[in-house]
Amino acid sequence: MSGELPTDTHKPENPSEKPMQLKTDTITVDLKRMATDLNYGKQLSRGKGFRIYNEAFTKILGDDPSITQVQSRGYQFAHEAGVYIKSTNRVYFTANFQTCDPIALYSVDASTLEVSDDDFSGVVQANGACNYKDKILYCCQGSKTSPSALVLVDPSTSTSEALLTNFQGRAFNSINDVIIHHANDDIWFTDPTYGYEQAFRPTPDLPSQIYRYKPSTGEVWCVADGFAQCNGLCFSPDYATLYVTDTGACQAHSGPGDGHNFSMNPRLPATIYEYDVVEHGTKLANRRVFAYCDNGVPDGIKCDEAGNVAEQNLEPPI
Repeated sequence: MSGELPTDTHKPENPSEKPMQLKTDTITVDLKRMATDLNYGKQLSRGKGFRIYNEAFTKILGDDPSITQVQSRGYQFAHEAGVYIKSTNRVYFTANFQTCDPIALYSVDASTLEVSDDDFSGVVQANGACNYKDKILYCCQGSKTSPSALVLVDPSTSTSEALLTNFQGRAFNSINDVIIHHANDDIWFTDPTYGYEQAFRPTPDLPSQIYRYKPSTGEVWCVADGFAQCNGLCFSPDYATLYVTDTGACQAHSGPGDGHNFSMNPRLPATIYEYDVVEHGTKLANRRVFAYCDNGVPDGIKCDEAGNVAEQNLEPPI
C-alpha cells in the first residue's frame, strides 16, 4: 500500500455500458505530515481509491482492494437508494436531479450486472429508498403539484401505494432518505428542503427535521430538529445509535433560481451526528458530532454488521 500522493484528478470515466475495473490507488495517510502541511491534505482527495487514516481500515480492505464500475453514462444516473430486493435479485437506484430532470429510476441485475430503466406509478422525483417487507420504500420528493411522500412499490407487480404524505396537515418539504427500525417496524426518515432548493417544490412549510412513522397506527412524530439540511441516516447494528448527515454546506445559498443554483458554503455543516436511541427505540438523546467531512458533504450513510460506518461523499461541483 503506497504512501505516495495520487497523480490523477477526479475525472469522469468515459461512458461505458459494460462493467470495467477502475484504476485505483491505496494510500496510507501520513497524519503527522498532514498536521502541518495544508496542501498534503487537499491532495489526498484527488484520484480514485482508498485512503487509510487508521490501521484498522486495512482489515476491511484486504490485501488487494479494487473497484468495479458496473456502468457509467454521460450524466449522474446512479446517485441514491441502492436497494436490493431478493424476490427480483435486483438493486434499485435513482438518478440525480441536477443532470436528470425528472429523476429517473433504474435497477441492476445482481447476477448479470445488466442495468434496466424502471417506471413506477406515483414515484415522483425519488431520492433515497430502503427495503421494506421485500418491497422498495421510495422517498418521493414530490413536485409543485404532487406532495412529497413515502411510496411503497412492489417491483414484482409494479404496483405502488402511498404510505405517508403529510405531517398533521402540513406538507413535507422533500423527503430525502429512509430507514426501518426492525424491532418495532417504525419508519424513520429525513425531510430537508432540497426540493425547494432545486425549484421543483413550493416554499417549505416545515423545518429540516427527522420523523418517525408507525404504519400500524398512522402516528407520526418529529424526533429531531436543529439541522441546516438533514440528509442520510442509519442505525447501528444493535439499534442503540442513530447516525445522521447534515449537508447544509451544499444548497442554493443565493436562492433556487432555475433549480441548478447549488453552491458550497464552508461555514455551514458538512457533518455526521450521532444520537443515542432510547425509550425502546422511539426517541433520540445526546446528540454529538461523529465526524466532519474535510471535502464536500456527507450524503447517504450506512453501517455494516460490525458497526463500521460508511458514507457517500458529494464533492463540489454537485
